[in-house]
This record gives sequence, C-alpha cells and structure tokens, in this order.
Amino acid sequence: MENQLLKKGTFKKYLKYALLALPVIVLINVVPALFYAPVKNSLPMLPEYKRGVFHVHSNFSDGKGSVAEIMWAANETGLDFVVLTDHGRPNLKGLRSTAWFKDSLLIGGSEFSLSCGHLACVGFKSPDYIFPPEAQQAVDEVIDENVTGACFISHPFDKKIPWTDWSIKNVTGLEVFSSYSEARKAGLLKLLMFPLKYALNSRYALLNTMNYPKRNLAKWDEFNKGANQRVQFYGIFALDAHAKLPVSKKFQLNFPTYRSMFQIMSVYVRTNKALDGDAHHAAAAVAEALKLGRFFNVLDAIAPANGFDAYFVEKVSGKRIDMGGVSAVEAGEIVIVKPFEFFPDIKVFKDGGLVRYLKGNRDRLMRVDVNERGVYRLELFIPGSKFDELPWIVVNPFFIGMAPPLVDDSVLKNAAVSVKRLVDGMLFQIEKNGGSKGLLSYDEELKETTFSFKLMKESAEDPNFWSVLSLRRGFDFSQYRGFVFEVKGNRRLRVWLEFRTGKGEYDGSETWYKHSFLIEPQWRKVVIPFAAFASFVGKKQSPNAAEIQSIFFAINNACAYPGTEGEMVFKNFGVY
Repeated sequence: MENQLLKKGTFKKYLKYALLALPVIVLINVVPALFYAPVKNSLPMLPEYKRGVFHVHSNFSDGKGSVAEIMWAANETGLDFVVLTDHGRPNLKGLRSTAWFKDSLLIGGSEFSLSCGHLACVGFKSPDYIFPPEAQQAVDEVIDENVTGACFISHPFDKKIPWTDWSIKNVTGLEVFSSYSEARKAGLLKLLMFPLKYALNSRYALLNTMNYPKRNLAKWDEFNKGANQRVQFYGIFALDAHAKLPVSKKFQLNFPTYRSMFQIMSVYVRTNKALDGDAHHAAAAVAEALKLGRFFNVLDAIAPANGFDAYFVEKVSGKRIDMGGVSAVEAGEIVIVKPFEFFPDIKVFKDGGLVRYLKGNRDRLMRVDVNERGVYRLELFIPGSKFDELPWIVVNPFFIGMAPPLVDDSVLKNAAVSVKRLVDGMLFQIEKNGGSKGLLSYDEELKETTFSFKLMKESAEDPNFWSVLSLRRGFDFSQYRGFVFEVKGNRRLRVWLEFRTGKGEYDGSETWYKHSFLIEPQWRKVVIPFAAFASFVGKKQSPNAAEIQSIFFAINNACAYPGTEGEMVFKNFGVY
C-alpha cells in the first residue's frame, strides 16, 4: 500500500512538472512565428520571366476548392500562372479548364496514378483513350507525342506513395521539393504546434515543416550523371496543394488555404515574352519552358526572387545558354545576376558535388569560370534568415560540354526480336458485355486476325464495359521471355494484353496479369516481356509462364471511353 501511494505521488509530481512545462514549450515554438517576415525585395520581375505554382488540386479530384477559388487566390497573390494537376489519366475536367482568370492563367494538367507512383504532367493533348498505368509508356506518350508535353515524378520519396521505378527514361524531371510531402515528414511536435503557428503566421508555419531536401537533390544529380537518361533531367518545386488537412476519413481541417500555399514556393519560368492573350497559346509557352528546364525554383516565403537570373556564356562565341540548356563547348562562365539589397550565399555543384561555395559576395553580377565538361547547377541561401538552411533558390542545370541527346534505340531492339513459337490467331473467340459489340475475322492467306469493336455501358449505374478476344487454352511458356506480335488499327488506341495463370479462378489459385500497348494506323512490332506484366487479380507475384491458362486482347473502361469503336489487326502473335 505504501509503495502504491509513493508511485501515485511521483506520478502527480511529474504530471505537475509537465503541465508547468507545457506553456514554456508552446511559447518557445510559437513566439518566433510572431516576429517572422520574409526578407524584403522590392525589385520588379524581369519581363522575360513569369512566376507561378506547380501541382495544385481542385475539387475535380481530391482538392477542396473550385477552379474559381483557386484562381481568386492566384490573383490575390500576384501569380502569373497556376498548373492544375488533378488526379486522372488524364483528368478531363482539369485539362478543359485552361483559361485566363483576370491576370492569372490556369493551365490544365493531370497527375497520373501509375503502377510505380505518381507523375504530374502538363502541356499534352488528351488522347481518345486513357493513358496507361505503365510508367514508361505514359511518359513516352506525354513527351514524344506532344511538342510541349512535360512530366515530373511527384513526391518521389513520400512515405505513402513513393516512386519505385528508377529505370524510367525520358521523364522531364522530379519534384525536388514537395510542400505536402515535407509536411508529412515533419516531427510530432511540429505537427502538434502547426495549427497555432499557422493561425499566427502561415508562412512561418509552412516553412517550419520543411527540411533541406537532401535525398531528392541527390537523386536528381544521380539521374543527370547516370547512363539511363537520353534527355536532360530537371528539378521543380511543387506545392501539391489541396487546401485541406485530412485528420481522419470523416474529418478534415480547411487549411492551409490556397492563398497561404501560393505564398510559400513558386517557379519562375523564362518565356522571353509576354504571355499570349489566347489561354491555350500562353499555356503552351509555359509548358514548353518547363519541358526545356528554362526555370528556377524559389521559396518565396523566405524572400521574393524578382530580378534574379543565371545563364552560361560560351567563351569564344559569347553565345548565351539559358538554364536547362546544353552547350557542346566546355569553356565559358556561369553568369549570376543578383541585384538585391541583401547578399545570398551561392553553392555551385558539378555532377552532384559541391565545387564552389561563394559566401558573402556583394557583387550584383558574378561570373563563375567553367573549364570542364559537366552538369552544373546552383543553390542560393540567405544567411541570417530564420530558414537559412533551406535552399532559397534552386536553379536548373547547365549541361556543359555535352553531346546532343542520344537516340532511343528501343524500336531497333524490338525489330530484332523474332517469334520462337506462334499462337494461332484462329483460336481466339469474342467475349463482351451485353451493351458492347465485337466481331472477329481471320484472313487465311495473310494470316491476319481482325478484331472490330464498339464499347457501350450496360447501364448508367454499371461503369464496366469490355470487348475482348479470348483464348482459353493452357500453355507452358516457361522456356520463353515474353510475347511478341505485329499490330495496327484504323485509329490510335490503347489495348490490354492479359493472361491468367493457375489451375482455375474458382479454387483461388488463379492470378490475372496485364500490360497495355499502343496501336497505330501503321504496322508496328510490340514486344512485352512476361516480367513487365502486373498482377491485378489474385496474388501480387511474378507470373509463372509454365501455367498460363488463358490469353486476352482486351479493350475496356480501364483504357477507353464509352462509345469508343475501332478495329485492331494483328499477325505473327507468339512468344520469343
């Protein structure tokens, strides 16, 4: 009994101390918010630059606000543009929303949910089909099929939705700073104090959740000096703004607002001229600058970057190379324009390594000599700022002494693949939902199978529809690497190639796998390794090619819209 009383007394004592300490902890964490303000910079924007924000969600997907609310906030905070990236492959409502709202331009894009993470895309035209879930195919169709198409890997190291396919090629770049992702990594104390700090000073509260993005920057540098890229790789600051803070499935806080987020970070794109009054022409100009890396990133909550510029000048010719650009000449200088009343520190990186650290330099215009081939980029910091450990400005690289981009040899590799075992096209049958149509024919002389289809919903309540060529027959393909065939169509469409393994769907052993491919009006060879197929029904496992029970060519609501009709012709279907 005495020991119990002692324990009870000790507990009360510690509880008393904790309650006394709580106000002190709160004051220590909150009081700085009362006195924080960005460093002043009253310089005008350089006319060739436009300032905007990237990666914003509306109520077209999981954001809180409407497009009108978002653009009201953009006008209030002086943004030239907002890149909308609502979820979808693509989000049709978001794409169709491109328009001027007073002095601010809304640019419709989409954030694709892919098998290996999320990809924020802009500057592309919506195809007549749904973009594929396979990352490489999605990237290729955004980049190669659209003059201004750009796509950035979203929140690459997010705890919940990280990016996992680092063999990806041709992608424009990655989000080197993601405000939403940074907030998710903040410690418990910061999160508990966040609402109070936000109420006092939203800029301070949001910056206080951020840390130097070491891992993201390292991956960016790794890509640019790696052998897996045939194009330059750029870094972008992304808000991932939703204007809400989910607490549970049923409860959310209605902050941080779009207005407060728009004051935190932005991208300054070099368009070289005023944006066109035609919203779509203006959007294309911004998207093209993003695709070419002609932009730098700024934490505006630390200080505006009006007046800043950086470029490379070739030594002999005097030719200017803008950020994101390539020069075949090794010798020259990086020119840094910083006409501020304050004096930022500058870090110069070459191939990911720090080569110059310029501290306290008061020159309004600096020249950094370059005499070696490499990928050079800049980070600027404001010493004495409360957030002097965060990169105030991050400049996209200069690719110095570089050869032109390599030619993608995937087409040549596909051409070299030949069929080792044919599968007779005559064996396929039609399967479809009641509302859709399907017609199968086979040309014995040409050995070509023609599949005509039209997709229709069964009812307004049922979202599923399909028309499928099926081959329900067992195969042992364990001695082979994958499928190969030649295909064309009367229009551009995306189609699934599917197969199922196991003994049967009713005993729980069957697993379904799929991979999409593109058909064009001209013949093309398609090669899909078994290892590239993703399971979507049954166990999440690699396919066992010895137990393939059925094969399907499928077009359905996962790759096409209601009312889609067309024709697919294939030949020489088999394995290699």
